[in-house]
Amino acid sequence: MTETPPTASLTAVSTEVPTAADRQVTVTPTDPWPSAYRGSRYSIIASQSHGTALRWSHRGEIQALRSVPDGLHELLREVGKPDGYGSVRLTASGEVLTKVPAGSYDQVGAAEVNSGYIPVYLGQIGGTFDFSDFSNDPELLTTQSAIRVWTGLPFHHGEAWSVCSDGVLRWRWQDYQFDSAFDHDELVAKYTQFRPEGGRLYINEHGHIWGNLNRRTVPAEMDAAVMEAYQNWRETAGPAAQRLVTRRLQHTESEDAPDGLLPVYLGHLSQFDQGVAPKPIVSDQRYFVAAARDADQ
Repeated sequence: MTETPPTASLTAVSTEVPTAADRQVTVTPTDPWPSAYRGSRYSIIASQSHGTALRWSHRGEIQALRSVPDGLHELLREVGKPDGYGSVRLTASGEVLTKVPAGSYDQVGAAEVNSGYIPVYLGQIGGTFDFSDFSNDPELLTTQSAIRVWTGLPFHHGEAWSVCSDGVLRWRWQDYQFDSAFDHDELVAKYTQFRPEGGRLYINEHGHIWGNLNRRTVPAEMDAAVMEAYQNWRETAGPAAQRLVTRRLQHTESEDAPDGLLPVYLGHLSQFDQGVAPKPIVSDQRYFVAAARDADQ
């Protein structure tokens, strides 16, 4: 998959991060990140063919490259990322995060931990951040009840949230789980129309929401809509979109889902709950210690 022109840039803006039910803090670029480390995963690499590039990849089997957003490589180097290379995360609000070795980071004294790999906030992505052969920023659905097949990146893409039986969105990592600071009743209602038992959904850096459906267990009243979305994808998707969805189906095949899990686009944050993005409140400080052991390379 080919590289796109440099139409995106890193914007030096602060962001608000909830740290308790009634408290939030303002975080500015290069500050330590005081919340869950999450979001779409990309890496800044040195490529023989493309020079310094931004890469998405999955298990070394498939990758996509594009130009690095202006200012990102330089700031990664400035905050202590070795030579400015390595992984970054993009949250559902477009915040850019990375992890920096504690010994290389000059604000380690302000972080939740002082050893391992420190999560750092870099700013937000501005401009057009997308790929040329496929899009992670599709046109919005025309109605809140509509769906279509998700044809963007199908792995390591978007914040992963669990839709739980009590109607709450929870962010999970290893043995830790944290509720969103906000209510998301409309989004949960849309998801449970298709998966009443709950499950996982993903929200990417553009605010688009997608999840996986087992076509064999979709409620009968939603079966026609799912089949229509599947047929539309088969008939209209370009080669890259065909490959990405097919790869997702293949990797999610199981005894319960012999056809794989179909990635389905559920809508945009702006179409649910006044556009509020879920944000976890870290209620167990041991999470920061555990997370600092993970370099996220």
